[in-house]
Amino acid sequence: MKRILVLAASGLVVLVANNSYAANATVSANTASTPAPTASANNVTVNTGAAPAPTASPSRIYAVTKVAPDDGLNMRSQPGTGGNVVAVLPANAKGLIVLGQEQKTGNSVWVKVAWAGRQGWVNKYYLREDVDTVNYNPANTKPAVKPEVVMQCGGTEPFWSMSISERDMKVNIMGGAQFSIPVTMRQQSANSTTIAVVAGMRGNTSTTAFLEKVENCSDGMSDKNYPYTITTVLNGQQVVSGCCSIVSITK
Repeated sequence: MKRILVLAASGLVVLVANNSYAANATVSANTASTPAPTASANNVTVNTGAAPAPTASPSRIYAVTKVAPDDGLNMRSQPGTGGNVVAVLPANAKGLIVLGQEQKTGNSVWVKVAWAGRQGWVNKYYLREDVDTVNYNPANTKPAVKPEVVMQCGGTEPFWSMSISERDMKVNIMGGAQFSIPVTMRQQSANSTTIAVVAGMRGNTSTTAFLEKVENCSDGMSDKNYPYTITTVLNGQQVVSGCCSIVSITK
């Protein structure tokens, strides 16, 4: 089971397991797809052997489905898993507006959508029609009530915690440092899709966190297993380790 760590365009590091729930999963051959409209006489497509051009599909409101709560759905720059990830949609995302284009790539059907001010392509297998919010328009959503995806991390002996959002890193060491700094760097490993680094700095205060997607991580205090490990360097002096999970926080 391969695990993939991706960096969202918004800046937040999100690690996505490439399993049956993952946004990159391949749809089985018997998955139903929406038939493409018939081309008119004035819009004839010539088969040149290249990838098929996107076809039109009705504009509707959709929600993300079949994605694990701690995973996300990749929005890509073009149809297929070869496109760059431009955003990662939360597992409970709603109000996705289908823009009227879809394309079959391999056994998967990809559709172009708009969500929260961004546009890109997603695997249609992970969408369902959102009849509850037919009139939803992400352009009218107030940022104050927009859910924020946060990586929540912590460890023991010493007890410490840290949250990593798209904007900042908040650190709390029991009996020690407590600070919040802006994220200044995010980088995925050049030779491993399961590893990434996030760093932040303000003045003389800095933090560098090394994150990895794993089978499980134990905090040593409970029976809960976490999907990510973290090792953090505080101000170039103290090193602490622990586990992480992804949570969604409504402001």
